[in-house]
Amino acid sequence: MNNCLVYRNLFRLIAVVALICLLSLVNFSTAFADAHEAEGEKAEEKPMEEKPKITGWFQIDVDSLGPYFLVGASHPLGGGISFDSNIYVNGNPAANTDEPHQYLGEFDMGVTFPVIANDSMALLLTPMLGVGFNYTSPDGPYALYPQIFAILPAGKIFGFHWTISTIKTIFDDQSINELYNRTYLTYALNDTIAIGPQFESVLGLGENGALWALNFGGRVNIGYGENNTLGIYVGYETKKEEGQTGLTGRMNFTRRW
Repeated sequence: MNNCLVYRNLFRLIAVVALICLLSLVNFSTAFADAHEAEGEKAEEKPMEEKPKITGWFQIDVDSLGPYFLVGASHPLGGGISFDSNIYVNGNPAANTDEPHQYLGEFDMGVTFPVIANDSMALLLTPMLGVGFNYTSPDGPYALYPQIFAILPAGKIFGFHWTISTIKTIFDDQSINELYNRTYLTYALNDTIAIGPQFESVLGLGENGALWALNFGGRVNIGYGENNTLGIYVGYETKKEEGQTGLTGRMNFTRRW
């Protein structure tokens, strides 16, 4: 038992140190590249070009997890590649478990790169790795979150896919890992409204895992002024309990700058 506790604590330390090192490496590499770029421009006596703009976003969601908040930013690295990071904050009971009320915080880092990029469409992939903490008790980290985003802007068509794994067992061998998927495809009817289908699933992994959620339905994105979007998803949950209607969904508001 003592050996298991030592190994879990060691895994926690390694996970946190690895993420800190990765963030430091990315920041150092960016600063190093910027410094050499500035030196080259000075040597050639050329005027300094304006650096690519750092973009950010804020989102509030309401779904089966209750209300939660997300904030992120994208730092251009050149060549269509960017370093992305975001935080997720949730103060509600964990889904599909008997755990008590939790206050969760998650920090994710990753790199976005174009797989396809032309005048008519683009396909962007963003693999990320996150670490989460349950601030209800001083016993973090809570989980690791390897994940990948795929975004497809193609004229009036917009595609989105997100797969994320919640890996808890390296910190608590009594927990269950899970895999979540979200996919939707919308078509812009005009400059304000886009509609399309959406699909979601939650799968518990391992011996005690199961298909916890499987729902599908329709989505509408509504423009709420410049850089603002209200998203509404209404779906049918096939894993509903007896007596439930199965009606489910999500609402979110996103602000970009």
